[in-house]
Amino acid sequence: MKEKLLPKVKALYEAVLELIGEDVDIRDVKVSDITGRAGIGKGTAYEYFSNKEELISSALLYHIDLISSQMMESLRKKEGLVSRVCLILECMDREISKRDCLIQFIQLLTDNGPIGKALHKGLREKNEEICTPQDVIGLLIQDGIRQGEIKGQLPDFYMRMVVISKLLVYAIYIMEDEAAKLGDKGQMHRMLCEGLLKELG
Repeated sequence: MKEKLLPKVKALYEAVLELIGEDVDIRDVKVSDITGRAGIGKGTAYEYFSNKEELISSALLYHIDLISSQMMESLRKKEGLVSRVCLILECMDREISKRDCLIQFIQLLTDNGPIGKALHKGLREKNEEICTPQDVIGLLIQDGIRQGEIKGQLPDFYMRMVVISKLLVYAIYIMEDEAAKLGDKGQMHRMLCEGLLKELG
């Protein structure tokens, strides 16, 4: 998804992200809500997208691609598994504290509704073009193996599951405002890194 966005498409995507940022359940949003927020006519959305689901899933995929691509670029500049994992956790802190699309993206990926199906279709059709959190995790593991911090004797799918499960648990932790206030995020970052090194190292 590296192509330059047309101004009206960008406005539609930004409107979707703004609505998500306001804690709106995106499944209940109408095309007119999005186009009204974008300041364009409802018919314009249908010039680019066949339905609401395609518009919302495309906006989510664009944003996830943007976040994941930036994270990949930053990861390549970091040395060591611990500093790379901490970078991912810091990014999660920023995105989730904004109530950004990351949460709804994860929820919708597990949802069998129309938007969830459109997301899966978009991921299949644009597989190589879209940078996803899976790509970030893959880079983390590959670099960990190359630098000898991860032994690499475990199957790839299992190593990915270990990392994903730790990141999901951390996401749940920071989404619970009270829990996040009780603990030190830096301490949680260190503990999570230590756990990953023990399990994969």
